[in-house]
Amino acid sequence: MVTTILTKTAIAVIALIIIFLITGRRIWHYKGYLALFFLLYFADNLLIVLTNRYPALQLIPNHVWEGFLVCVWSGKIYSILFTLSLLYITRRILSFTEIGLTLHQRKGSLLPSLVVILLLAGWAILVGIFSPKGSFDPIALVYLALMPGINEELVYRGYLLGILNKLMPVKINVLGATIGWGVVVTSILFSLLHGFGFENDLSIHIDMIALRNSFLSGLIFAWLRERTGSLLMPIVAHGIEDFFFFFPRMV
Repeated sequence: MVTTILTKTAIAVIALIIIFLITGRRIWHYKGYLALFFLLYFADNLLIVLTNRYPALQLIPNHVWEGFLVCVWSGKIYSILFTLSLLYITRRILSFTEIGLTLHQRKGSLLPSLVVILLLAGWAILVGIFSPKGSFDPIALVYLALMPGINEELVYRGYLLGILNKLMPVKINVLGATIGWGVVVTSILFSLLHGFGFENDLSIHIDMIALRNSFLSGLIFAWLRERTGSLLMPIVAHGIEDFFFFFPRMV
């Protein structure tokens, strides 16, 4: 648990340094937003860590597939509830619309979004076909289709991206989506959480494939968020990617 907390802290420091390099001293004018950013970042990760550590906290027991894929139902549920509670408390400074908590899709965004999601699904299937196989596990598939997408999109492409868009408002148009530094920073953060960590002997472990894939996925999910103005498509895309990455491995 110590190495896990150390890993999350190191990633937070890296994120802070990147934000400071982009914004300079101007960042200290937004200390409140910065505090909210790291409050949610640590809460999201620690709720999952604590739920894994203490089974008594698991409303739904963790489920493991092939010894490495851990379905953390309760940790994800706790994080979702915490994020929604924080959003409600801070709704006057960060609205539901600003984090994409709406079903409304921007005009003209549906078709390009569906094309991107179909391409993402095809890539996931292709990677899954050539990945190591395991037993069929419908419980794991349901988890993959639902929980990571809802939790991680609400946190990373929702609340955290909404905060960074306020801190770093300079944006460019990318294929119809208005993209700012917040998209890059949240994608780096998402990437590090999937591919960087400390081992028990405090040596650093870096998984370059996980770093690359999660960074690209983060960019795609963030593009969908900014293109549509909603978290709906990123959540759908995330669930489809995770589901179709593992489904070919189980059949």
